[in-house]
Amino acid sequence: MSSPAPARGQQATIDPETQQRVEQFLYREADLLDTFALEEWLDLIDEDIVLSVPVRVARDPGAEESEFSPDANYLREDYEMIRERVGRLNKEYAWSENPRSRVRHVIGNVRVTAVDGDELTVRNNQHVFRSYGDTPDHDLISAQRETVLRDERGDREGRASDGEGPSGASEGDREFTILDRTVYLDHSILNTKNLTLPLL
Repeated sequence: MSSPAPARGQQATIDPETQQRVEQFLYREADLLDTFALEEWLDLIDEDIVLSVPVRVARDPGAEESEFSPDANYLREDYEMIRERVGRLNKEYAWSENPRSRVRHVIGNVRVTAVDGDELTVRNNQHVFRSYGDTPDHDLISAQRETVLRDERGDREGRASDGEGPSGASEGDREFTILDRTVYLDHSILNTKNLTLPLL
């Protein structure tokens, strides 16, 4: 995404069914991340994805500069880098997840802010709780996510009309594919031992 900060006040007009499908997709994705089903999560993302977590910068009130750095990122990764991370996290000796975190996403305020053909730009707020080991210590990461989704329903219906398959969605069909994502953290100082994929 080109914008260094989430746009404010934007809202696209969509039908209730699409809104529900988007929400259910994000809830399913959150469950995959919470349960470290990362290979399944990887199937949801496009090979041209860029996943960015820009650094938040404290600015004076009224400053024209964005609250988010255009150059500094906690993470900025393409598909191959994400795939390598997933491979490492699935190994028993992954140091960043030893012991494995207990993660819980709370997703809210889901809204579609733009529609361009079969692509939807979606914003959601989220809190991600994380605890690990047998200590009372825990992390709480607050953020707003901006995600570009490609609606796969039209592609399935197009194939069905060409006689290539049924129009009804099967269990293996994807509702959406994640094309791009930026996570705008509410923290200017991130108080967590590391920023691992399931926290995003």
